[in-house]
Amino acid sequence: MSPTDDPGAPGYRQVDDDPNVDKLIARMDETARWAATVRLRSWERQSLALTAGERLLDVGCGPGDAGIALARELGDTGELVGIDSSDQMLRVARARARPAACRVRFTRGDASSLEEPDDAFDAVRCERTLQWLPDPAVAVAEMVRVLRPGGRLSLIDTDWSTFDISVGDDALAAVIREALRTERHRPSNVGSRLGDLVVAAGCEPVAQLEATETWTSWMPDESPAPLGCFSMESLADDLVAAGRLPGDDRQLVVTTIQDAARRGEFTMRLTMFGVVAIAP
Repeated sequence: MSPTDDPGAPGYRQVDDDPNVDKLIARMDETARWAATVRLRSWERQSLALTAGERLLDVGCGPGDAGIALARELGDTGELVGIDSSDQMLRVARARARPAACRVRFTRGDASSLEEPDDAFDAVRCERTLQWLPDPAVAVAEMVRVLRPGGRLSLIDTDWSTFDISVGDDALAAVIREALRTERHRPSNVGSRLGDLVVAAGCEPVAQLEATETWTSWMPDESPAPLGCFSMESLADDLVAAGRLPGDDRQLVVTTIQDAARRGEFTMRLTMFGVVAIAP
């Protein structure tokens, strides 16, 4: 799937088991409105330069919005194929794709073992999915396998080592930054490695971009989390799990961040990276 980025929420790999799946999808829609996401998707559209009649594969398609938007370039003779590990995400994607002019197929699948033939697609995209996979290089190799020679590959992903927060407490900010620099259980910092991944898969990078999302205001009494972002409770839980914060201090950290936001002293930043490459 294309997950809502949340370092403290392991459930995004088991979306169908989550009783709050509608809320997860709503948050993914919020992340699609981030300025950084909008910029990267616009750049991706220009860089892929899709044309009528082509076939596009969206790996980890989530609710399908990004792939469906790109499918407008495919005309009525092209085809969009979306693959995701979540039946709930695919249900939403199919509903959203009904007005599409081109052929559309959304299927459940594994990004690391695509059930698609060799040389089958003109373009493949994958957004914020590699950070949730055991071995991103295996998934990228699979995407290259299903691309025709000279086909285009687009990867967009987050690098959590870029996460920065300012709440008027330098010591707390340093603890958070250091905790998120370390990858635990998943390749959360894969974003800045996308160029190396496509080169290792035999592709030639032709365009690269990074975009930083910045939050400068948040009212915790009106919203449980900044737009499209994780809650401060989940961030504190992640710090405890990483051994960076004693469990007894969890609520103090949450309160410190929330109080800073109420005073207008809250800023967060997170950078996503994109690369478009040509398959051999």
